Amino acid sequence: MSVSYRTYDRNDRRSVRPRRRWPIVLPLALVVLLAAGWSGVWFYAAGRAQTEFAAWRARQAAAGRVVSCGREEFAGFPFRFELRCNETALNLQKARLSFATKDMLAAVQIYQPTLAIAEFTGPLTITEESQGGVAVDWALAQASVRGLPAPERVSFVLDQPTLKPLGGNDQIANAAHAEVHARAAPHLPQDPPALDLSVTLAQALFPGIARMPNVPLDANVTATLRGISSLTPKPWRQVLRDLQAANGELEVRQARIQQGDIVGVGRGTLKLTARGMLDGQIDLTVAGIEQLMVALGIDQKVGQASQRALDRYVPGLNLDRLLGPRGNAAIAAAGAAMLGQPTELEGRRAVALPLRFVDGVVFLGPLRVSEMQPLF
Repeated sequence: MSVSYRTYDRNDRRSVRPRRRWPIVLPLALVVLLAAGWSGVWFYAAGRAQTEFAAWRARQAAAGRVVSCGREEFAGFPFRFELRCNETALNLQKARLSFATKDMLAAVQIYQPTLAIAEFTGPLTITEESQGGVAVDWALAQASVRGLPAPERVSFVLDQPTLKPLGGNDQIANAAHAEVHARAAPHLPQDPPALDLSVTLAQALFPGIARMPNVPLDANVTATLRGISSLTPKPWRQVLRDLQAANGELEVRQARIQQGDIVGVGRGTLKLTARGMLDGQIDLTVAGIEQLMVALGIDQKVGQASQRALDRYVPGLNLDRLLGPRGNAAIAAAGAAMLGQPTELEGRRAVALPLRFVDGVVFLGPLRVSEMQPLF
Protein backbone atom coordinates (compact mmCIF):
# COMPACT_ATOMS: atom_id res chain seq x y z
CA MET A 1 0.00 0.00 0.00
CA SER A 2 1.41 3.35 -0.98
CA VAL A 3 0.60 6.83 0.36
CA SER A 4 0.90 9.89 -1.82
CA TYR A 5 1.54 13.35 -0.47
CA ARG A 6 0.71 16.63 -2.14
CA THR A 7 2.86 19.61 -1.48
CA TYR A 8 1.74 23.24 -1.87
CA ASP A 9 4.04 25.95 -3.03
CA ARG A 10 3.76 29.63 -2.29
CA ASN A 11 1.80 30.30 -5.45
CA ASP A 12 -1.07 28.17 -4.17
CA ARG A 13 -1.61 30.57 -1.27
CA ARG A 14 -2.41 33.36 -3.69
CA SER A 15 -5.49 31.44 -4.78
CA VAL A 16 -7.06 31.73 -1.28
CA ARG A 17 -8.93 35.09 -1.33
CA PRO A 18 -9.64 37.09 1.84
CA ARG A 19 -13.27 37.00 3.17
CA ARG A 20 -15.39 39.97 2.10
CA ARG A 21 -16.80 42.05 4.98
CA TRP A 22 -19.13 44.43 3.13
CA PRO A 23 -22.25 42.15 3.46
CA ILE A 24 -21.98 42.73 7.23
CA VAL A 25 -20.79 46.32 7.27
CA LEU A 26 -23.28 47.66 4.69
CA PRO A 27 -26.51 46.70 6.56
CA LEU A 28 -25.04 48.07 9.79
CA ALA A 29 -24.16 51.31 8.07
CA LEU A 30 -27.67 51.55 6.62
CA VAL A 31 -29.19 51.06 10.09
CA VAL A 32 -26.97 53.81 11.49
CA LEU A 33 -27.90 56.16 8.63
CA LEU A 34 -31.61 55.42 9.04
CA ALA A 35 -31.42 55.97 12.80
CA ALA A 36 -29.62 59.26 12.29
CA GLY A 37 -32.13 60.32 9.63
CA TRP A 38 -35.10 59.33 11.81
CA SER A 39 -33.64 61.24 14.74
CA GLY A 40 -33.34 64.31 12.56
CA VAL A 41 -36.91 63.95 11.31
CA TRP A 42 -38.29 63.41 14.85
CA PHE A 43 -36.50 66.42 16.33
CA TYR A 44 -37.56 68.59 13.39
CA ALA A 45 -41.18 67.45 13.78
CA ALA A 46 -40.97 67.96 17.54
CA GLY A 47 -39.78 71.51 17.01
CA ARG A 48 -42.60 72.17 14.55
CA ALA A 49 -45.13 70.71 17.00
CA GLN A 50 -43.89 72.98 19.79
CA THR A 51 -44.09 75.98 17.44
CA GLU A 52 -47.65 75.03 16.39
CA PHE A 53 -48.68 74.55 20.03
CA ALA A 54 -47.36 77.99 20.92
CA ALA A 55 -49.18 79.51 17.93
CA TRP A 56 -52.40 77.71 18.91
CA ARG A 57 -52.16 79.06 22.46
CA ALA A 58 -51.65 82.57 21.09
CA ARG A 59 -54.78 82.25 18.93
CA GLN A 60 -56.79 80.96 21.90
CA ALA A 61 -55.56 83.80 24.10
CA ALA A 62 -56.59 86.34 21.46
CA ALA A 63 -60.09 84.81 21.58
CA GLY A 64 -60.24 85.09 25.37
CA ARG A 65 -59.31 81.48 26.14
CA VAL A 66 -56.00 81.53 28.01
CA VAL A 67 -54.19 78.17 28.26
CA SER A 68 -51.18 78.12 30.56
CA CYS A 69 -48.59 75.62 31.81
CA GLY A 70 -46.32 76.10 34.78
CA ARG A 71 -43.70 73.96 33.03
CA GLU A 72 -43.70 72.31 29.60
CA GLU A 73 -41.75 69.21 28.62
CA PHE A 74 -41.71 67.69 25.14
CA ALA A 75 -40.52 64.07 24.77
CA GLY A 76 -41.55 60.68 23.34
CA PHE A 77 -38.62 59.82 21.03
CA PRO A 78 -38.56 57.70 18.90
CA PHE A 79 -42.14 56.66 18.06
CA ARG A 80 -44.45 59.25 19.57
CA PHE A 81 -44.75 62.87 20.68
CA GLU A 82 -45.46 63.59 24.35
CA LEU A 83 -46.36 66.90 25.92
CA ARG A 84 -46.29 67.18 29.70
CA CYS A 85 -47.90 70.32 31.07
CA ASN A 86 -47.44 70.95 34.78
CA GLU A 87 -49.99 73.14 36.62
CA THR A 88 -52.35 73.19 33.64
CA ALA A 89 -54.95 75.97 33.57
CA LEU A 90 -57.65 77.21 31.20
CA ASN A 91 -59.21 80.62 31.77
CA LEU A 92 -62.31 81.52 29.75
CA GLN A 93 -62.25 85.26 30.20
CA LYS A 94 -65.54 86.07 28.48
CA ALA A 95 -67.41 83.37 30.38
CA ARG A 96 -65.55 84.14 33.64
CA LEU A 97 -64.90 80.44 34.03
CA SER A 98 -61.61 78.74 34.87
CA PHE A 99 -60.29 75.18 35.01
CA ALA A 100 -57.07 74.05 36.69
CA THR A 101 -55.41 70.71 37.33
CA LYS A 102 -52.01 69.59 38.57
CA ASP A 103 -50.59 67.79 35.58
CA MET A 104 -51.45 66.69 32.04
CA LEU A 105 -49.58 64.23 29.84
CA ALA A 106 -50.74 64.09 26.21
CA ALA A 107 -49.34 61.71 23.59
CA VAL A 108 -49.72 61.14 19.83
CA GLN A 109 -48.30 58.02 18.16
CA ILE A 110 -46.35 58.70 14.97
CA TYR A 111 -48.07 55.80 13.20
CA GLN A 112 -51.54 57.03 14.35
CA PRO A 113 -51.38 60.84 14.21
CA THR A 114 -55.16 61.35 14.25
CA LEU A 115 -55.52 59.97 17.81
CA ALA A 116 -54.41 61.88 20.92
CA ILE A 117 -54.55 60.35 24.40
CA ALA A 118 -54.15 62.37 27.60
CA GLU A 119 -53.87 61.51 31.27
CA PHE A 120 -54.55 63.97 34.08
CA THR A 121 -53.47 64.28 37.69
CA GLY A 122 -56.17 65.71 39.92
CA PRO A 123 -57.85 67.43 41.45
CA LEU A 124 -59.55 69.48 38.76
CA THR A 125 -61.01 72.73 40.07
CA ILE A 126 -63.80 74.44 38.15
CA THR A 127 -64.47 78.01 39.23
CA GLU A 128 -67.19 80.32 37.97
CA GLU A 129 -66.80 83.94 38.98
CA SER A 130 -69.38 84.97 41.63
CA GLN A 131 -70.80 81.41 41.67
CA GLY A 132 -68.16 79.50 43.65
CA GLY A 133 -66.85 76.27 42.24
CA VAL A 134 -66.37 72.53 42.56
CA ALA A 135 -63.41 70.16 42.77
CA VAL A 136 -63.29 66.84 40.93
CA ASP A 137 -60.74 64.21 41.95
CA TRP A 138 -60.06 60.65 40.80
CA ALA A 139 -57.74 57.66 40.95
CA LEU A 140 -57.25 57.70 37.15
CA ALA A 141 -58.47 60.14 34.50
CA GLN A 142 -57.93 59.65 30.78
CA ALA A 143 -59.21 61.45 27.70
CA SER A 144 -58.91 60.65 24.02
CA VAL A 145 -59.62 62.65 20.87
CA ARG A 146 -60.03 60.92 17.50
CA GLY A 147 -59.97 62.60 14.13
CA LEU A 148 -57.32 65.27 14.60
CA PRO A 149 -57.10 68.07 13.63
CA ALA A 150 -60.94 68.19 13.39
CA PRO A 151 -62.18 66.01 16.30
CA GLU A 152 -64.73 63.33 15.41
CA ARG A 153 -64.99 61.64 18.81
CA VAL A 154 -64.08 62.71 22.35
CA SER A 155 -63.99 60.34 25.33
CA PHE A 156 -63.42 60.77 29.07
CA VAL A 157 -62.88 57.86 31.47
CA LEU A 158 -62.65 58.29 35.26
CA ASP A 159 -61.88 55.71 37.92
CA GLN A 160 -63.19 56.49 41.41
CA PRO A 161 -64.27 60.08 40.68
CA THR A 162 -65.47 62.32 43.51
CA LEU A 163 -67.22 65.70 43.36
CA LYS A 164 -66.99 68.23 46.18
CA PRO A 165 -67.72 71.94 46.63
CA LEU A 166 -64.55 73.96 46.27
CA GLY A 167 -62.97 74.35 49.68
CA GLY A 168 -65.38 71.87 51.32
CA ASN A 169 -65.03 68.29 52.52
CA ASP A 170 -68.59 67.00 52.06
CA GLN A 171 -69.00 65.01 48.86
CA ILE A 172 -71.71 65.90 46.38
CA ALA A 173 -71.28 62.66 44.43
CA ASN A 174 -68.86 59.80 43.88
CA ALA A 175 -68.65 56.65 41.76
CA ALA A 176 -66.49 53.61 41.18
CA HIS A 177 -66.27 54.37 37.45
CA ALA A 178 -67.60 56.92 34.96
CA GLU A 179 -67.36 57.29 31.19
CA VAL A 180 -68.57 59.97 28.78
CA HIS A 181 -68.28 59.63 25.00
CA ALA A 182 -69.34 62.19 22.39
CA ARG A 183 -69.15 62.12 18.61
CA ALA A 184 -70.66 64.01 15.72
CA ALA A 185 -74.00 62.41 14.80
CA PRO A 186 -74.82 61.70 11.15
CA HIS A 187 -77.14 64.38 9.76
CA LEU A 188 -78.26 65.84 6.46
CA PRO A 189 -76.44 68.96 5.20
CA GLN A 190 -79.52 71.13 5.78
CA ASP A 191 -79.95 69.87 9.36
CA PRO A 192 -78.24 71.50 12.35
CA PRO A 193 -75.27 69.63 13.86
CA ALA A 194 -75.93 67.03 16.53
CA LEU A 195 -73.94 64.98 19.02
CA ASP A 196 -74.28 61.31 19.90
CA LEU A 197 -73.69 60.90 23.63
CA SER A 198 -73.02 57.87 25.79
CA VAL A 199 -72.79 58.04 29.60
CA THR A 200 -71.91 55.18 31.97
CA LEU A 201 -71.93 55.29 35.77
CA ALA A 202 -70.98 52.40 38.05
CA GLN A 203 -71.70 52.32 41.78
CA ALA A 204 -72.56 56.02 41.93
CA LEU A 205 -73.68 57.68 45.17
CA PHE A 206 -75.14 61.19 45.61
CA PRO A 207 -74.82 62.14 49.30
CA GLY A 208 -75.12 65.84 48.46
CA ILE A 209 -78.55 65.50 46.82
CA ALA A 210 -81.55 65.63 49.14
CA ARG A 211 -83.84 62.57 49.23
CA MET A 212 -81.46 60.55 47.08
CA PRO A 213 -81.24 57.06 48.64
CA ASN A 214 -77.81 56.10 49.91
CA VAL A 215 -77.76 53.08 47.60
CA PRO A 216 -75.27 52.66 44.72
CA LEU A 217 -76.67 53.50 41.30
CA ASP A 218 -75.63 52.04 37.93
CA ALA A 219 -76.61 53.80 34.73
CA ASN A 220 -76.11 53.41 30.99
CA VAL A 221 -77.58 56.11 28.76
CA THR A 222 -77.24 56.69 25.01
CA ALA A 223 -78.74 59.86 23.55
CA THR A 224 -78.54 62.40 20.74
CA LEU A 225 -78.26 66.11 21.53
CA ARG A 226 -79.54 68.42 18.80
CA GLY A 227 -79.12 72.18 18.69
CA ILE A 228 -75.60 72.41 20.08
CA SER A 229 -73.62 74.73 17.83
CA SER A 230 -70.24 74.80 19.54
CA LEU A 231 -68.14 72.59 21.82
CA THR A 232 -66.30 75.58 23.28
CA PRO A 233 -66.39 75.31 27.10
CA LYS A 234 -68.96 77.66 28.62
CA PRO A 235 -70.75 78.03 31.95
CA TRP A 236 -73.41 75.36 32.25
CA ARG A 237 -76.25 77.86 32.43
CA GLN A 238 -75.08 79.59 29.24
CA VAL A 239 -74.91 76.25 27.43
CA LEU A 240 -78.52 75.55 28.42
CA ARG A 241 -79.67 79.03 27.39
CA ASP A 242 -78.05 78.62 23.98
CA LEU A 243 -79.62 75.18 23.63
CA GLN A 244 -83.09 76.51 24.44
CA ALA A 245 -82.70 79.44 22.06
CA ALA A 246 -81.78 77.00 19.27
CA ASN A 247 -84.88 74.88 20.04
CA GLY A 248 -82.54 72.03 20.92
CA GLU A 249 -83.63 68.70 22.29
CA LEU A 250 -82.19 65.62 23.96
CA GLU A 251 -83.42 62.38 22.41
CA VAL A 252 -82.83 59.56 24.88
CA ARG A 253 -82.55 56.51 22.66
CA GLN A 254 -81.93 54.00 25.42
CA ALA A 255 -81.45 54.31 29.16
CA ARG A 256 -81.09 51.72 31.92
CA ILE A 257 -80.81 52.72 35.57
CA GLN A 258 -80.61 50.39 38.55
CA GLN A 259 -80.55 51.34 42.21
CA GLY A 260 -80.97 48.46 44.63
CA ASP A 261 -84.15 46.57 43.72
CA ILE A 262 -85.35 49.34 41.40
CA VAL A 263 -84.63 48.80 37.70
CA GLY A 264 -85.87 51.20 35.06
CA VAL A 265 -85.43 51.40 31.29
CA GLY A 266 -86.77 54.12 29.05
CA ARG A 267 -86.60 56.32 26.01
CA GLY A 268 -88.06 59.66 24.98
CA THR A 269 -87.33 63.32 24.24
CA LEU A 270 -86.70 66.31 26.51
CA LYS A 271 -86.55 70.04 25.75
CA LEU A 272 -86.09 73.26 27.70
CA THR A 273 -88.75 75.92 28.12
CA ALA A 274 -88.09 79.66 28.12
CA ARG A 275 -88.16 79.55 31.94
CA GLY A 276 -85.34 76.99 32.01
CA MET A 277 -87.65 74.09 32.87
CA LEU A 278 -87.70 70.60 31.41
CA ASP A 279 -90.53 69.69 29.05
CA GLY A 280 -91.12 66.30 27.43
CA GLN A 281 -91.70 62.66 28.18
CA ILE A 282 -89.68 59.51 28.89
CA ASP A 283 -91.56 56.24 28.45
CA LEU A 284 -90.48 54.11 31.41
CA THR A 285 -90.66 50.46 32.31
CA VAL A 286 -89.99 49.97 36.03
CA ALA A 287 -89.44 46.86 38.11
CA GLY A 288 -89.64 47.56 41.85
CA ILE A 289 -92.31 50.27 41.58
CA GLU A 290 -93.07 50.12 45.32
CA GLN A 291 -89.47 50.87 46.25
CA LEU A 292 -89.50 53.72 43.72
CA MET A 293 -92.52 55.26 45.46
CA VAL A 294 -90.57 55.27 48.72
CA ALA A 295 -87.46 56.75 47.09
CA LEU A 296 -89.48 59.58 45.54
CA GLY A 297 -91.41 60.26 48.75
CA ILE A 298 -94.72 59.59 47.02
CA ASP A 299 -95.68 57.10 49.76
CA GLN A 300 -95.64 59.91 52.34
CA LYS A 301 -97.84 62.14 50.18
CA VAL A 302 -100.28 59.28 49.62
CA GLY A 303 -100.25 58.49 53.34
CA GLN A 304 -100.98 62.08 54.33
CA ALA A 305 -103.82 62.39 51.83
CA SER A 306 -105.27 59.02 52.88
CA GLN A 307 -105.06 59.94 56.57
CA ARG A 308 -106.87 63.25 55.99
CA ALA A 309 -109.63 61.43 54.11
CA LEU A 310 -109.90 58.79 56.85
CA ASP A 311 -110.09 61.42 59.60
CA ARG A 312 -113.30 62.73 58.04
CA TYR A 313 -115.06 59.42 58.52
CA VAL A 314 -113.22 57.66 61.36
CA PRO A 315 -111.47 60.27 63.50
CA GLY A 316 -108.58 58.93 65.58
CA LEU A 317 -107.88 55.84 63.44
CA ASN A 318 -104.20 55.71 62.53
CA LEU A 319 -103.61 54.48 58.98
CA ASP A 320 -99.97 53.56 59.65
CA ARG A 321 -101.01 51.17 62.41
CA LEU A 322 -103.71 49.73 60.19
CA LEU A 323 -101.56 49.14 57.07
CA GLY A 324 -98.07 48.77 58.53
CA PRO A 325 -94.89 50.68 57.64
CA ARG A 326 -95.08 49.83 53.91
CA GLY A 327 -98.78 50.36 53.49
CA ASN A 328 -98.59 53.81 51.95
CA ALA A 329 -95.96 52.68 49.44
CA ALA A 330 -98.13 49.72 48.49
CA ILE A 331 -101.13 52.01 47.92
CA ALA A 332 -99.08 54.40 45.79
CA ALA A 333 -97.55 51.54 43.81
CA ALA A 334 -100.97 49.98 43.27
CA GLY A 335 -102.32 53.30 41.99
CA ALA A 336 -99.43 53.70 39.56
CA ALA A 337 -99.70 50.06 38.47
CA MET A 338 -103.44 50.38 37.78
CA LEU A 339 -102.91 53.42 35.58
CA GLY A 340 -99.83 51.96 33.89
CA GLN A 341 -99.45 48.82 31.81
CA PRO A 342 -98.35 45.60 33.56
CA THR A 343 -95.37 44.04 31.83
CA GLU A 344 -92.13 42.20 32.54
CA LEU A 345 -88.58 43.52 32.78
CA GLU A 346 -85.56 41.24 33.05
CA GLY A 347 -87.69 38.40 34.37
CA ARG A 348 -89.48 40.54 37.00
CA ARG A 349 -92.97 41.98 37.18
CA ALA A 350 -92.90 45.58 36.03
CA VAL A 351 -95.07 48.54 35.08
CA ALA A 352 -94.84 50.63 31.91
CA LEU A 353 -95.81 54.27 32.47
CA PRO A 354 -94.69 57.73 31.32
CA LEU A 355 -92.36 60.08 33.19
CA ARG A 356 -93.64 63.49 32.09
CA PHE A 357 -92.14 66.96 32.49
CA VAL A 358 -94.64 69.78 32.01
CA ASP A 359 -92.75 73.07 32.23
CA GLY A 360 -90.85 71.78 35.27
CA VAL A 361 -93.68 69.86 36.94
CA VAL A 362 -92.79 66.16 37.15
CA PHE A 363 -95.42 63.42 36.82
CA LEU A 364 -94.83 59.68 37.13
CA GLY A 365 -97.86 58.25 35.39
CA PRO A 366 -100.80 60.10 36.95
CA LEU A 367 -98.93 61.00 40.13
CA ARG A 368 -97.41 64.45 40.59
CA VAL A 369 -93.93 63.82 41.95
CA SER A 370 -92.36 67.27 42.35
CA GLU A 371 -91.65 70.60 40.70
CA MET A 372 -88.17 71.43 39.45
CA GLN A 373 -86.14 74.56 39.99
CA PRO A 374 -85.15 76.46 36.81
CA LEU A 375 -81.97 75.10 35.23
CA PHE A 376 -80.86 78.57 34.14
